[in-house]
Amino acid sequence: MALNSPPTNWTVLKGSVAVFDNLSYDVKNKNGTTRLVDNVSVKVSQGQMLAILGPSGAGKSTLLDIMSFRKRAMDGGSIRLNGTNMTASTMSEVSSFVEQDDEHYGVLTVRETIAYAARLANTGRTRVETRMRVDDIISALGLQSCQNLKIGTPIQRGVSGGQKRRVTVGTGLVTYPRILFLDEPTSGLDSASAREVITSIRRIAQAEGIIVIATIHSPSIDTLQLFDQIMVLAKGRTAFRGSLSNAETRCLSIGQPMPAFHNPADHLLDLVATDFGEDDKMPILQALYNAQREIDLADSTSEHSAETPNEITIARKPFMHNLAVVGVLSERTVLNYARNLLAYGVRLGMYIGMGVMIATIWIRLGDSDGIINDRLSVHFFSVAFLAFMSVAGIPAFLEERSVFVRERRNGLYGPTAFILSNTIVLLPFLFACTLFYSLIIYWAIGLHPGATNFFRFLAFLFLALLVAEVQVQLIAGLVPIFIAALALTAFMNGFWMCVQGYFIRARSLPRFWFYSFHFMDFQTFAFEILAKNDLFGEVFKCNTGVFPDGSCQCAYPPSAATIAQYGECKVTGQDVLHYLEFAGIPVGGYTGILVGIFVIYRTLLWVVLKIRRS
Repeated sequence: MALNSPPTNWTVLKGSVAVFDNLSYDVKNKNGTTRLVDNVSVKVSQGQMLAILGPSGAGKSTLLDIMSFRKRAMDGGSIRLNGTNMTASTMSEVSSFVEQDDEHYGVLTVRETIAYAARLANTGRTRVETRMRVDDIISALGLQSCQNLKIGTPIQRGVSGGQKRRVTVGTGLVTYPRILFLDEPTSGLDSASAREVITSIRRIAQAEGIIVIATIHSPSIDTLQLFDQIMVLAKGRTAFRGSLSNAETRCLSIGQPMPAFHNPADHLLDLVATDFGEDDKMPILQALYNAQREIDLADSTSEHSAETPNEITIARKPFMHNLAVVGVLSERTVLNYARNLLAYGVRLGMYIGMGVMIATIWIRLGDSDGIINDRLSVHFFSVAFLAFMSVAGIPAFLEERSVFVRERRNGLYGPTAFILSNTIVLLPFLFACTLFYSLIIYWAIGLHPGATNFFRFLAFLFLALLVAEVQVQLIAGLVPIFIAALALTAFMNGFWMCVQGYFIRARSLPRFWFYSFHFMDFQTFAFEILAKNDLFGEVFKCNTGVFPDGSCQCAYPPSAATIAQYGECKVTGQDVLHYLEFAGIPVGGYTGILVGIFVIYRTLLWVVLKIRRS
């Protein structure tokens, strides 16, 4: 299979070697600390593959996290490539991590999923080069038959679990990594498929000089033979490290020869598994520790001297690369939203249905003073309840976030590109929902006539729903658990409704709530500007209380100027706004406040995504 040459944003000379020295990791518990990884060392050369085996709780995944800088090793440990000490940033540039969880966009096809990963990593390459690379990976992983099938969603069945696992491996390989970390790459695969996948990875690794380090669970002998080195962990320590033939010799040396017609991996795991009968296994385990320690002491000097002190250079990515990444992410997000009914299809239907309901309930309110509160209810409902419906966006955002976390860990892009692309795509989708709703209700209800007032209503309702949407994303970013995010978002929307100034007038709110959360509430300002846009310039007939002498009692007190101009049986929208004590903020001021809240929420989400890596 002809493989394309790697990109030029890194330089790793031929014969490169990755050395992991004295890696240890502790976690705190109620009894003090527990050591999950204890002084593990290993060297892997370019084109070689290392398999990390061990029983449950042996520290395999923790070790892989330390090697890839997802966890920080304790002082004394070091990770070097070509003699150069690696950091989290340099490792993310030259490596790719394939996790156990297969986090992908369910509505994208297998080919699209791998192709977008390739484009994000190699934005400087042509479409033809990218397509050739994707074809190579799909062919190598045996995905030709399902390349045009969707990954699958809760409402639409997609590829099988084994095929999805190979897609995840493909997204890691397609980015030209120098070091490939694989966490249980054969999970969900039958023995034949597992062997073929590892064979494909080996072929690509040898052709491109990739260092492959994989944790693997109960491999068949055919799969195990594909690895150049085997490391067996037991209670965080190295019980064995070497080739398959070395394993046979080591087992014989401690009086535990491998039985004929028995899987070597199963035999090694039997020797180190202490969950059932630890007292019986401890002498054997100690013998393995001692034998490996002698090998490590003999190899330590030669390993250091064998390292080639070649400097690794990571070129700074140009601005156009970052701009191209935003474009690729935006394109992928548009495709996701267009196909994903749970993202915006259902929500658009909800907005249209809500608009029809409101239009038919509040139809043609007229100009009586008795309907002033009804008109205020329309604006409250439009802001508060439509904002409440933003909770429907939680599942789609959590899916986006999970994909972002995986791709960010692999150094493809950061939170800035993710938020920019999300915002670029969010604006037109949300505007379309707002537009359909506004067109349905505005003239059916009989709100303030005129194109200017309609477009102002549309603009400020859109800003309110936009702020509600980014509030939901902020909460889901902080608490990436669906039920918890749903509960917190519902609470926050209910809280903003309470201090908004509709259920209880703002002037009647306790002073603490009035001077604090009332003025932090985006719904406060959205409700005010919609009410002012509708009522200002309107004149209402006072039909609430008409006495025999012709005098009137209006629902809201008319001002002296109104009485002088229209008599006491009229009340103007200005009188209502004055009675409600709506602030004298200009239209531009409301715009600035809502946009400012939007920017604050977006900035907080950036901080959350920057800090949180899981």
